Amino acid sequence: MIAELAGFVLSRSIPDNLMLGVLAGVNKVYGGVVRNEQGQILAHLVNSTTPGNILSAFTSPLNTLLSGVNTYQLHRIGGDVGVIGAEVGRIGGDVGIIGAEVGRIGAEVGAISTEVSHIGANVTQLLQLAQASMLLSGLTLAVSSAGFLFLSNKINKIDEKLQQVASDVKYIKSFLELQERSRLIAALKVIRELNKVEDHAARIQMLISSRQTIGEIHEKYKMLLTDSSNEYSFMAAEEYFTITAIGHSLCSAELDMYDQALNDLHDAQNTWQSSSRAFVKNHVINDNAQRFLTKDYVQHINSAEVIEWVDFAESSSAGISILDHLRGQPQKMGLAWSIRNGIGIGNIDTEEKLNLEVSRKIIARNKILQGYIDQLKYLSQIRQKPSTVQNFMDSIPCDNSVEGCHIFIADAYAN
Repeated sequence: MIAELAGFVLSRSIPDNLMLGVLAGVNKVYGGVVRNEQGQILAHLVNSTTPGNILSAFTSPLNTLLSGVNTYQLHRIGGDVGVIGAEVGRIGGDVGIIGAEVGRIGAEVGAISTEVSHIGANVTQLLQLAQASMLLSGLTLAVSSAGFLFLSNKINKIDEKLQQVASDVKYIKSFLELQERSRLIAALKVIRELNKVEDHAARIQMLISSRQTIGEIHEKYKMLLTDSSNEYSFMAAEEYFTITAIGHSLCSAELDMYDQALNDLHDAQNTWQSSSRAFVKNHVINDNAQRFLTKDYVQHINSAEVIEWVDFAESSSAGISILDHLRGQPQKMGLAWSIRNGIGIGNIDTEEKLNLEVSRKIIARNKILQGYIDQLKYLSQIRQKPSTVQNFMDSIPCDNSVEGCHIFIADAYAN
């Protein structure tokens, strides 16, 4: 077992200079990874609880986790707003203005100082953001060998969700009866018992066999995902596509095929993003994102989410200017549009609510998957199996965790 995480130090806090970069939008948060604009990992945030406990958390109300957390602050952390950086730049540009402007600049500098003094509180919010992204995405913060157990158990949770609509949707019922699903469950069951197998050769053979099986099944779900035509077919295929993509890459990494694991997950991410963007654009935004600014949607989607969803669907980074653009667009909530899209005037029907729920999960999952890519790059660099790193994580006392996470800071920031 390794004695440390190469290049990182276990910590109970996040250094001010690193946190300032997050608040300014220079450093980004992707699930369990905090990285800079060059893609360098500055911190790892790793779940400090067991996969079983993590999975049970997905059934808990999100408002319990997010109580006391300002929604705008959550959106800002890891986003592109860059409040402090923008303010500093604007003040710098105003330095040449004399008279009344000087007083205003002084006030703004004071506001920035107040912002900096709240870094400690923002660290807690960042960790809560990471946990919230985890719950919304349905995935863990870190890609690890514990993921085999998590993925295996998660299938039951997914099927429970799908069963809720199976009686009304014929596609879901037939999807749950696919032979590939049974084969996937069997393959994951074999892998999650690997730690009980002492014979090294037997372990390797089990991994090779399971990797091949999961890879074949993954191609089936890839086809179903890219061919999905509505929210029900997309919802089912996307879940199983994601599970098989992660499971297949984990098998490769356990077999010391680090570069292959990274390449495969990166390819899967590209496919997933393409299909997910199409879903959000065609089934959620539906050429009428301005409707989200009406009172009918106040309880269902906030302004920060509107910005993030449109940016994701369009592969853009327009940010808050999206709201100004949408406010200038004509409303399409008339009778003709509503009938064409199956939405009652002044109401949000069940199908629309489901689309919003799936979109919210997609946005969170996009960040988590990018974090997985970064973590696999790191494992490739240090040439360590996910199971080796997991054994190290398991050896860390839980009292070293903060907000359910172990925090590892890059050496350059820890000193």
